[in-house]
Amino acid sequence: MNEDSSRLEGRALVVDDHKTNRIKMEMAVRNLGLEVECAANGVECLETLRARDFDIVLLDVVMPEMDGFEVLGAIKADPSLRDIPVIVISSLEEIEDSVRAIELGAEDFLTKPFNPVILKARLGAGIERKRLRDKELEYLRQVDRLAAASEVIERKDFDPARLGLEDIAARDDQLGNLAHVFLGMAGEVYRREQMLRNQINLLKGGFLLLLLGVVWGLMPSLSRIIMVDGLNPLGAAFWTLVISAAMMIVVSVATGRYPRLSGSAIRQYLILGLFGNALSQLLLLWSASHVPAMLISIILAAESFMVFIIAASLGLEAPSLKRFIGLCLGLACVLLIIVPGQELAGVGGWMWILLALGVPFCYAVEDIIVAALPEDGADPIATATGTVVAAALIMAPITLLSGTFIAPSVALASYGWAFALIAAVSSFSSVLLVYTIRTTGAVFASQAGYAMTAAGIFWSVLLLQETMSVWVWAALTCLVSGLALVMPKQVEEAAEANARPL
Repeated sequence: MNEDSSRLEGRALVVDDHKTNRIKMEMAVRNLGLEVECAANGVECLETLRARDFDIVLLDVVMPEMDGFEVLGAIKADPSLRDIPVIVISSLEEIEDSVRAIELGAEDFLTKPFNPVILKARLGAGIERKRLRDKELEYLRQVDRLAAASEVIERKDFDPARLGLEDIAARDDQLGNLAHVFLGMAGEVYRREQMLRNQINLLKGGFLLLLLGVVWGLMPSLSRIIMVDGLNPLGAAFWTLVISAAMMIVVSVATGRYPRLSGSAIRQYLILGLFGNALSQLLLLWSASHVPAMLISIILAAESFMVFIIAASLGLEAPSLKRFIGLCLGLACVLLIIVPGQELAGVGGWMWILLALGVPFCYAVEDIIVAALPEDGADPIATATGTVVAAALIMAPITLLSGTFIAPSVALASYGWAFALIAAVSSFSSVLLVYTIRTTGAVFASQAGYAMTAAGIFWSVLLLQETMSVWVWAALTCLVSGLALVMPKQVEEAAEANARPL
């Protein structure tokens, strides 16, 4: 045990141009417990020191090309190597050689043949000085990191992760205590900032949802108003999309925020335009000719149910009993609208209800596609412009080839104000929805159905004097309960996070 405890620990480099001397020195040093590498000349010595870490160097003086004094001078002139202790071991016995080595920075000068006991003592002392020096340098580096952390805090950045003081705070000394205080104070301020930021985002998100609901909730009532005269839904959808595209192009040019024209961006606009604008607009106008705006507003909230069904089918969401019950309540909502059709003024049959369900289905498909697309930081106005223009281009040939085109003299003269209003609402809502998702996250966007349904019912009562029967109240109750149970996973996690104190 005493022999083991007296063994040295560390890594030594033996430098000697004579192979026999290198082997003898290597064996002697290895017997003392050190790991050893050898170098045959000065150049190899410097290359090895720069490539790997060593605790001490045993250096011969008399070597070809680059003697030991030159190697020693190069080591001490290199900031990355100067703190490595060097013991010169040479056959030179002149006092001037010893003095020169010491002046160049050597820890000691031993003459050959060396005494093993003295060698061990010199090695132990040199390695210990190296260890203390490394500890001192590490301490100074950590002091510099504390100073840098104070500069970060002065810039009002209190995120503890940016300070990088966790390892220093683990020290059991005054420096560790100081780092611990730094982290504690910064963390407390950061938590308060995050809490305030979350509250601001919550208020901002609530306002955006309210605004989105009030604006988008107009669509069922406006669609109902424009379709009661028997307009062809294809022709009406074409004009709303064309006017909406024209509005968005003007906004895009005025703001200098243009859609991207890369192949992937164009494909994205076409897909989103097909489901989010063309099909959904067509089905909305078509169903509005037979279904009251109030019921359409309730039906549009089925988007959340359909998103979950599609996501669960694709393995993106895990099914659960709670969500299954929510889906059953959603189905009950639809049945409460379809079955007592004779009591719902304006409902011309359950087929029109099913047609209206195609609108939230299109929105659900759009949501799934958007979720699958990579985040590219697209501007809301640019994205909305590209999507609406793509939808208009999709609808144009279909309208012309089907013979459902409405002449401008009829469309703009008789219904121009209504088409313009629907187009404006659709365009503004598209931009607002993208902005809401980008600024407050998908959590708030997933709850937009609540605001849209409430606003849609309000507008249908205000503009069309529609009334809610007992069946509609029951359907609305089932809808709200079902939506709460089929709440997206992100919403649940966010709600739990907000419930926990920061």
